[in-house]
Amino acid sequence: MNTAQRILLLTGGFLITCTMIFGVGYALFDEHQTLQGIGFNLAGGFIEAAQGNMDAAFAKLDAYAALNAEYGYEVHSHGHWGMLSLILMILGLIFPRLTVTEKQGLILAWGLALSAALFPLGVLMQIGPAAAIGKILAIIGSTGMVLGLLVAAWALLREPV
Repeated sequence: MNTAQRILLLTGGFLITCTMIFGVGYALFDEHQTLQGIGFNLAGGFIEAAQGNMDAAFAKLDAYAALNAEYGYEVHSHGHWGMLSLILMILGLIFPRLTVTEKQGLILAWGLALSAALFPLGVLMQIGPAAAIGKILAIIGSTGMVLGLLVAAWALLREPV
């Protein structure tokens, strides 16, 4: 097993472990409370609107929208980390089939590993006060993953020299 394979397999294993820990903690301590808040604010917004209290209705619907966005970011980051870690591990297993030099393989492995970590982290960071930094990290991470996967596909399909 070469160094690039170790990077991909170890990073994939680390990320899947972190994803599972995050998922359990999220399900136990945040998800159900968030879902309850989503339902409460949505129903409350419609009740307030039906009673003609439009300011209160808009406040509840704004709270609903914020909680719904938070829920989406948390669920998507959890899912992306899991899937990207599996992609890293699969690439680590088939890495000897890629027609790349050792240096190119290391660059590709590090690029994919960093991108797989940064993309979901950036999505998760978009919830709090670091939303602008989160967007930048998500863009960098997703772009790195797309480019890295394109390079890996090209190296897999390319004829050996």
